[in-house]
Amino acid sequence: MPPSANTHQAQTEINFSKLKLLIVDDQRSAALMLYSMMQKLGMKNIDTTLSYQDAIERCKIKHYDFLLVDYHLDNTLNGFELLCLLRRRKYVSASCGVIMISGDSSTEVILTSMAVEPDSFITKPVTLSVLEKKFTDARIASQQRKPIYDTLNIHGIQPAIDLCKQKLRQQGHNHRIEELLLDLLIEKGEWEQAERFTNILIKENPTHKVSLIKARIAHHKGKHAEAIAMLQQLIQHSPLNIDAYDYLSNFLEEKKQYHEALVTAETALQFTPSISHRALKVAQLAANLDKSDNVIAAGKTLAARLPIIDISWLIRFAEFTAIFEQVYFLQSYSSRRKRLRQELKAIHQRAFSRLLPHQQPFLDCFGHITMARLSLAEEQPLKAKRRLMLGLSPYFDIINKLPSVILADVLPTLINLGETKIIGEINRALKLRDSFDDHSQNRLDALKQNEALIQSVKNLETVLAHCYPLLANRPEEALALYEQILIDYPYCTEAHLGRLQCLNQLHVFEPSQTRLSLQAISSMPLPEDLALWRDQLLSTMATANTSSPQQVQMAVTYQRKTTRYLQIGNNRAA
Repeated sequence: MPPSANTHQAQTEINFSKLKLLIVDDQRSAALMLYSMMQKLGMKNIDTTLSYQDAIERCKIKHYDFLLVDYHLDNTLNGFELLCLLRRRKYVSASCGVIMISGDSSTEVILTSMAVEPDSFITKPVTLSVLEKKFTDARIASQQRKPIYDTLNIHGIQPAIDLCKQKLRQQGHNHRIEELLLDLLIEKGEWEQAERFTNILIKENPTHKVSLIKARIAHHKGKHAEAIAMLQQLIQHSPLNIDAYDYLSNFLEEKKQYHEALVTAETALQFTPSISHRALKVAQLAANLDKSDNVIAAGKTLAARLPIIDISWLIRFAEFTAIFEQVYFLQSYSSRRKRLRQELKAIHQRAFSRLLPHQQPFLDCFGHITMARLSLAEEQPLKAKRRLMLGLSPYFDIINKLPSVILADVLPTLINLGETKIIGEINRALKLRDSFDDHSQNRLDALKQNEALIQSVKNLETVLAHCYPLLANRPEEALALYEQILIDYPYCTEAHLGRLQCLNQLHVFEPSQTRLSLQAISSMPLPEDLALWRDQLLSTMATANTSSPQQVQMAVTYQRKTTRYLQIGNNRAA
């Protein structure tokens, strides 16, 4: 049957009255107008919502046949980001018809919208006849792909491939099914089949997607130069084919044509600045070339456009920060590093201003962890420790509430400092997590592979546990063990607290040792039990009859420093 006849028959069979539609538009008048127009088409089951929060809740409990989503929703996220979230959480099915709508017909809006592969994009103002045609075409497309996705979900990839082939034999050419078939063949690794089918389509029914897949096949066969030439030609003929820029950038990078790869990636990002993986790609390529200004520019784009609806925004920030550190540590001059730190703080502040109130503490915590890692790498361990404790302090009693990406990022620094109490809490929290994002998994895998480091921390925990019962009756033995710990972990909180207690019990006051331990435990938040231990020690040192005047003065000084520091920290938090 010719496609035109098939389409006409499908159109006559559509009953709009049985379909469920959700309209998402933050402008009440626009939502009501669309509602009225869809009623005129015979649609009866229509829900409208003015916010992304309500759209999410509705899609969680109701299976919609159609979504009509405005691109510009509010400052939190746009329609593209909402659809990405709904699909990622599987609140809408693959067969759900999706139509994007906007009064903004800019290249950025159209290309970003098309990145979620909607059935159609409509520019406002819209007419009834346009709506009818778009919804009819979208319904036909959703009906055609539904059995394929159902088969894929229930029976797997090969039956889905077979069904695609069957439908094409029955219906003739169909761009969407042809492209879906090619994607499935490549996903299954059937490159030879994909190549044969692509060669047929190039002659009979070419599309930009087919040309893109032809380039991917050439690359898979090792014909890198040929693949690059194909993509360059495709971009020349279709300069808004953003996927072609992505693949071209990757292929150029593989050929070590780094400057060309960066320029290509930056072009794609300029077209679609809201798509975060492109900002990260630009940042990574720029970092490889030590182009710090380009890295910062990509970071600013990320902060200004990053979707902030769920925790994935923090994962993207962690990925960017890892790239930033690559450039940061290549700098030879302290002035250059200082400027980069200021730029990173500005990027965090920009993102912070866009976050929802309940998300802001996570970024604040992550920012302190990042600065702690930079300080530690620059051999400023005490500064690093204070930063780290300040960042974690709101979560000392609820470590399990922190996202995995924060836990994974903070673990290496905690291990370096020997903070076994918090390390133990984090490890217990991580054991309860079902899965991890790629960034967190990479961090954790790198730690697991460092067997010597893991064993060293386990030994530290064992020795600290052995020391504690010795404090009361055998302080000399405990002191010797604490001194040994501090050789390997010179900023370990428990070891310094234990050493101070031993020195007090033995009535020994050695100014340099005491000052070093006081510096390591003061002017920073600590977990509640360690903070109580510290306060008791400082109070004892300041008031005991056996304390020397110099010891009393030192204890009082560090009491005041700690109190003042904690007050400042509490004021900032408030």
